[in-house]
Amino acid sequence: MARVRRVFSVAIVLAWLVELPSAFSQDAEKLNIIHGPYLQAVTESSATVVWFTNRDCISRVEYSPADGNDVKAAFASHHGLVDANARIHRIPLTGLKPGVRYKYRVVSREIVKFDPYQVTFGDTIVEGPYFVQTWNPQKGEFSFCVVNDIHEDASRLDSLLNQVPLNTLDIVFLNGDIMNHWSREHQPFDGFLDLCVRRFARETPFVYVRGNHETRGALARGLLDYFPTSDGRYYYVFRHGPVSFLILDTGEDKPDSNKEYSGLVDFDAYRAEQTQWLHRIVQDESFKASRYRVVLMHMPPSVDARAYGASQVHTLWSPILNQASIDLMFCGHTHHFARIDPNESVNCYPILINAPDMVVQVEVSDSRLQATVKKADGQVVDTVAVTPRSGG
Repeated sequence: MARVRRVFSVAIVLAWLVELPSAFSQDAEKLNIIHGPYLQAVTESSATVVWFTNRDCISRVEYSPADGNDVKAAFASHHGLVDANARIHRIPLTGLKPGVRYKYRVVSREIVKFDPYQVTFGDTIVEGPYFVQTWNPQKGEFSFCVVNDIHEDASRLDSLLNQVPLNTLDIVFLNGDIMNHWSREHQPFDGFLDLCVRRFARETPFVYVRGNHETRGALARGLLDYFPTSDGRYYYVFRHGPVSFLILDTGEDKPDSNKEYSGLVDFDAYRAEQTQWLHRIVQDESFKASRYRVVLMHMPPSVDARAYGASQVHTLWSPILNQASIDLMFCGHTHHFARIDPNESVNCYPILINAPDMVVQVEVSDSRLQATVKKADGQVVDTVAVTPRSGG
């Protein structure tokens, strides 16, 4: 989704949003930030902050380098109109520098009445400061974790997060089926999002890899509104430290014609679209130069034709990935842990299929990438270590 992005000096924006009396409130409910803020779509030069208010607002993010006072203010606009009169706020911060830590705070101002030629404002709420750090291709060491198939069980997710040092992680990957479906607005908040915000997501971004259950329900088509990506797609690649992360969207697990989908899905064409993109991206010089190449996708590739979606993923993508010097793949979906060691006829790289009651903690350095699979009680299930095959 195209965005027109503007950054103004804080002095100009503060003058524009100068406080007005709060006597305009239409009811007794005070303006409040009810969900978030949380970080999404981090790149080497940008990040997006998302939050929700209980009243219609206009919003901005004020930010500066963590060790400086050069404060800027950012807001979102589309086609010449500033995003306003909204309760979900997605503000991109652009022009950032790789690997730099920034402090930020979110500001929302209530719009009480939105007439064509006069807008009446109400209260303003501010939250922060928090911190965000951009990806850094030059970083030598970092850590991340992977969870999947939570299916809105926030208590289980909480237990799994207790097994990793959240304050040292650079990324948390939610590798699909975090929701059962999306039919009611509160599901992501109750099922995982509010917990993620409370535990880490204000300052550590999570990467949401879409699973097959996220494609289901009346609200499923709005997933990117809540969890935007840098280019508006569910499949993309990014580089952090010595790792290129390749995110793929495996889609649904049954044929498009299956009666459960009511004729409303088109995943055969979508997977073919990704195949063409995948051919190109694995030849990109940045991807080829990275020291490690890690794939995350929800459904594991399968040679079993009865597993329709997974077998199509294998047929379309495995030949490409097998030629791309992939070092490790993370999947979920089966609800059973498995490690599939490299096999030249099927997968030339190890595949970790994580279970719903396990978390994968990954430590990255120039000399080794090590993944440790743990249960919620801390029991270590497996450890996989790979050394770089390329000299990026």
